[in-house]
Amino acid sequence: MLLITSIISYMEEPQWKPSEEEREIMEAVWMQVKGACEKLKEETNAQDEHIRKMLKEMADRYFS
Repeated sequence: MLLITSIISYMEEPQWKPSEEEREIMEAVWMQVKGACEKLKEETNAQDEHIRKMLKEMADRYFS
């Protein structure tokens, strides 16, 4: 997913080095997001591009 790729590339930049605890938290959050996206796809006709757009809009709203 584009959003996750963007997050990973940001995380790999030298300006931020997450601690092991931060990495564990991000992994746990990612697993919850991934599960929610899979459930959304199962219960609706949403496709990957719809979910990608939704996640990007949420990220832009809360983190810009």
